[in-house]
Amino acid sequence: MSDDFPEEFTKLYRYVKPFDRRINKLRHMTLFHRPLLSVASFVLIFVLLIPVTTIVIFLVNRTHTQYVFLTGPAGSTTAYIAPRIRSILNAPEPIEQLLHLNIVPDFTLRPSCGGLDTNAQINAGVAHLGFAEDGFSGNSAASILCSSTAQHISAKIKDVGAGTKMRVLMSLYKSPLHVVARSKLGLSDLQQIPPGTKIYLGGDGSSTHFVGQLVVEHFGLNVDREGHTLDFEQAAQALIKGEFDVALFLAGLHTEVLKSLLQQNSEFQLLPIAKTESLKTLFPYLESLAIPPAIYPNVQNEIQTIGTHTVLVASTALGESEAYEITKKITEHIQDLLWDVPLNLARVIDNDPSKDLFYPIHDGARRFFSHNPPFFLDMAMLTGIGAYFSVIYAAYAMLIEFFRNYRVQRFLTTIDLIQGRVQIVGDSSNSTLLSAHLQKIRRIALRLMRRRKITYEEFSYIEDYIKAYKL
Repeated sequence: MSDDFPEEFTKLYRYVKPFDRRINKLRHMTLFHRPLLSVASFVLIFVLLIPVTTIVIFLVNRTHTQYVFLTGPAGSTTAYIAPRIRSILNAPEPIEQLLHLNIVPDFTLRPSCGGLDTNAQINAGVAHLGFAEDGFSGNSAASILCSSTAQHISAKIKDVGAGTKMRVLMSLYKSPLHVVARSKLGLSDLQQIPPGTKIYLGGDGSSTHFVGQLVVEHFGLNVDREGHTLDFEQAAQALIKGEFDVALFLAGLHTEVLKSLLQQNSEFQLLPIAKTESLKTLFPYLESLAIPPAIYPNVQNEIQTIGTHTVLVASTALGESEAYEITKKITEHIQDLLWDVPLNLARVIDNDPSKDLFYPIHDGARRFFSHNPPFFLDMAMLTGIGAYFSVIYAAYAMLIEFFRNYRVQRFLTTIDLIQGRVQIVGDSSNSTLLSAHLQKIRRIALRLMRRRKITYEEFSYIEDYIKAYKL
């Protein structure tokens, strides 16, 4: 009746037999008196040991991960407010002090060349937080030439497409495009810039360069680009020294660099951009903006220009809880953060900010604005936990069933072996010895049934198998 088992299982049981013998030897050692495959062992391993190990690995990995916050180029509005944001994020909440654990990780500030460079670095996985202009889809290859990008970062950027990891947390303020020109040129509009004029269009990887290039190409200006490696502060100094005559700065109003260039009786002036509606139509992420008079000492009339929405962006490497807490902390201190940044969006709080954005919003930020805080036992987590324990239980049940069948097969094989030897000897005096061996097998099977190693049905099957030889 051992033929009732499939042949492949019979072969497999033969390989299991040496392993089972080693397990039995271990069980007789002092350290392993209890069965290795007991329910308590599975609970200890899969309910306590593995989850605790996973949590410890997560905490250790988080502790040793450097979270990078890209500030943008020196002299920009983003570089001005980035330290404020870091101080807000790094300030521990009461619950963080109680648990001695930062829910929001501590960030390290690092400059970047601008919005496109930030996009590329976050997308390459070398940064976690930064500033960008909403809707830009620039080529990340330009960031490889960025002077602030190290070689190992450039290597990662080179093979990664744009926009796959960067997500918006919140809108911050509007950034007008400032066109600063020498007053002696006698220009009254950007379109009057003569051919061959040396002009600063922003550094490589910057949003200024992206917008400036759009404007130059749209109006068909034939200019010579200078200072492609300079940040805002360096470009302002180069403009003062006469290295170029016109400079474009995509920055928030009242930035220190622009205030220093547009002082009273300064040699520089702001040029307006006429027909901005055409730019808005062709490039919907741009917006027609007006720089009010007297916002700078040397500006007496309203200046029409274009602008963008500067947003705080994060990597998808930050989880929902982290992104939620970052958005929550900044929103709670938004007035202190942007009090001196004109055209800020501090009062624009919407339950669905994604409807006004071109970039996708981070799931953690979406939860904040929809008043749906993340909880570790949310539906997705419960589904994952349920699936985990379902797989563990199924594996445990299959393993227990496998070993039960293995034990029954061992009994049947032993009975066949005993009966075969008795038939070969053919001595009736061995019937007593045969009965003793079979009785020993019954006692072993009964003991295994009492310990729930085999079921009553399997015990009855073994008993019927023994009786079948007497027919």
